[in-house]
Amino acid sequence: MSKNTATPSLIAADVRLTGTLSSQGEVQLDGRIDGDIKADTLIIGSQGQVEGSVEATDVTIKGRVSGSISASKVAIESSAQVQGDVFHDTLSIAAGATMEGQIKQLNKKDSFSVVSNNDVADSQVNK
Repeated sequence: MSKNTATPSLIAADVRLTGTLSSQGEVQLDGRIDGDIKADTLIIGSQGQVEGSVEATDVTIKGRVSGSISASKVAIESSAQVQGDVFHDTLSIAAGATMEGQIKQLNKKDSFSVVSNNDVADSQVNK
């Protein structure tokens, strides 16, 4: 089943989890998670709360996040409250959102560097 046709995972408003949540698909969070989240797509509803770091491809925040966010695409809606650093490729922040922390664009060019043939050979040997 491809991630585009998979049923999203739903964490209801009356659910509180402690620990790390990991999903290769879409997660809709309306409850609270005390811990880190790793997902392909994460939607934090207006009642959703995260106390920990968020790592995803696509994140939409309508609720509260206390911790760092690292995602290719980040959308912070007007009802959102974010306390923590945001690392992104693309970012939108709606009027009315509360944001405390640093914002840093992930520049893919920064992660590329010129390597010599010796560096490549050394990295192959060390694996």
